[in-house]
Amino acid sequence: MMTEVNQKLLTRVPNLSLGRVGNTAQDDIDESLRVLREMQEDDNAHARIRAYRPIPTMAFSRRESLMPEFAAASAAARGFGFDPVIRLAGGRAVAYDQTCLIIDLMAPLKFYGDHIAAFEAGAACFRDVLGDLGLDARVGPVVGEYCAGDHSVNARGQVKVVGIAQRAMRSARLLTACIVLEKPERLRPVVDAVYGAMKLDWSPSSLGSVRGEGVQGTLDEIVHELVTGLQQRHSEWAFPQITHIDDARA
Repeated sequence: MMTEVNQKLLTRVPNLSLGRVGNTAQDDIDESLRVLREMQEDDNAHARIRAYRPIPTMAFSRRESLMPEFAAASAAARGFGFDPVIRLAGGRAVAYDQTCLIIDLMAPLKFYGDHIAAFEAGAACFRDVLGDLGLDARVGPVVGEYCAGDHSVNARGQVKVVGIAQRAMRSARLLTACIVLEKPERLRPVVDAVYGAMKLDWSPSSLGSVRGEGVQGTLDEIVHELVTGLQQRHSEWAFPQITHIDDARA
């Protein structure tokens, strides 16, 4: 039986922060880390969304920064005007710019004790909000995608549209996603150069976009739909399982 307390917890709307912070790609990385650390100090913290359209950035994982090819890959990114940074989450290098939307979904770590369950919840919400825009959105990798992952979100099983990575901290969890909004002609060459420098294979045709799937409207309208969808209509990522709430109050 769901208690009144459970109902209140499950109807809390995640806090939203919209827009860039600072002047550099690193400033945006640092801001997300600051918010995660702030959550760790709040015993009553609940979910937050941070969303922004970034400057040209090539986000490497910390593991990649230790590779001997990292210097050449960073130079390749700079050659296209993309600033290399070390991302907070794992995975492979990801290129994004103003034609993309970065969405950081942050929640207390205890909400999902298993990182796979957190991935599945987040990916399903991204799939559903894209479905509201009219995409044939599905969870799973496509052949040849870069930064491949089982919880990528694709269109039609043919092109990757959303990449999702995760980081678990002491008491907060980050699911960070890159959604390609506009057609990715500017992104493909830089990914090709960086992946070539790191001796990684990928297929440029595997990278798709929201606009490439026929979505109409201005970018601001599309961003609004995505963000409010994840905050209000498809916010299962933000809430603990009911059994976890009951157990905590038992």
